[in-house]
Amino acid sequence: MGVKHVEQIKAFVLLFLVLLSLVLTFLIWTYTPDYQTIEEAQGENKKISTDKEKELDQVINPYRMLVHENQNLSGTVESAQIDKVISALSQLNATEPTSSRRNISEDYFNKMINSGNRMTLFYPDEVPINTFRSILNFPENVQLNNVSFSHLIIDYSQTGKLKLYFLSEKNRTLYTMNAAMGARLFAQSFSEVIQNTVRYIEVQREGEFSLYLPENPVELWEYHYYMDEIPLESFEEALFKNPNIVQKNIENETSTNYNDESAIMEVDTKRKTIKYAYPDAEGIHAINRSDLIQDSLDFLNNHGGLTGDYRYAYSNPEGRIIKYQLFFQDLPVFSGITSTRISMEWGEYQIFRYERPYFKFGVSVETFQRQLPAGSEIVDNLSSLENVDEILVGYSLEKHPEKRIYILKPSWFVIKDGVGIPIPTETLGGTADGLE
Repeated sequence: MGVKHVEQIKAFVLLFLVLLSLVLTFLIWTYTPDYQTIEEAQGENKKISTDKEKELDQVINPYRMLVHENQNLSGTVESAQIDKVISALSQLNATEPTSSRRNISEDYFNKMINSGNRMTLFYPDEVPINTFRSILNFPENVQLNNVSFSHLIIDYSQTGKLKLYFLSEKNRTLYTMNAAMGARLFAQSFSEVIQNTVRYIEVQREGEFSLYLPENPVELWEYHYYMDEIPLESFEEALFKNPNIVQKNIENETSTNYNDESAIMEVDTKRKTIKYAYPDAEGIHAINRSDLIQDSLDFLNNHGGLTGDYRYAYSNPEGRIIKYQLFFQDLPVFSGITSTRISMEWGEYQIFRYERPYFKFGVSVETFQRQLPAGSEIVDNLSSLENVDEILVGYSLEKHPEKRIYILKPSWFVIKDGVGIPIPTETLGGTADGLE
């Protein structure tokens, strides 16, 4: 190779190195780290379970549906039947909601339920009408941020036409919508559901809202379960921003604390519950109810916190508090030995307090058929119906006295301020047949 060609190659290599140096210098000067991605990764909640995420219409559920038709009352608590009605509503287009009445009396409220051919969906607490947009289609041009309801009455007295009444027990308001429903959809949903209801009775109370109970004895199953526990380390990783600096302190045989410089998680291993607090996030301003519900559901979904059939039960926008109740076989679960609710209190842009159980039902080992007394028998044996919010059937979660299993025992409950108080029925004629 000649000297001339060697010099040309040297010059080309030198030029290439100079250009490469310029490019690398430019990349270094213009490089900006993706701080947003880093921040999101640090604050991202890890899953504590593999349970599927849930939509609003899967956690905001009526706990009862009542049917008034031809002067007869019937009802159901089965979600399979109630979901058919909800599904039918989701296929409709409704008119703009209009305010029909305010300062509703208890008597007027009761007459609304017990008139014409109507279905009533009972919700455990106020549901924002804006949140109900996830189910029912109606015009979006009107914002009703402060309008909520506790009972949805569906009047189907006129063929092909529905009248929807949104009643609020707390606010004593009534809003109305109209919607058209074809005969085929009505037959496939409403008519079929009505055929699968059982007889109910109305318990009237002077100056108070009526109570509604099954007319005949209730047949249910008692379940015996082993309990699974969600590993506490999963909550540690999901709730703390930097689990590597969290300190674990065993206070005694039933109490363990996890904490870092800004948050603390208290664990009660006997009750199988946790209490998480982030004091710096404390908030003082009220929050919109629909935002409170959506943000809380997002929070639970983000870390897989819906580890059972938890349903919306209570909200307090002024206090930024929301609660979810554990259900089993479409009935609420109450317990004196542990908590069966998820409770959240929001601060400024994030959770301030978070309390919940960390158990979930594992393997069923035994079942027994039980019969609970009729609703009328329950009412006749109560000394007073004052200050009673509701009377309903649910499950009492109890610990077996000898075995390492838990019992889901069907029971009647009086509900006062969201607390389920079991009604003793041993002397009221209930029977029990053991079927393993």
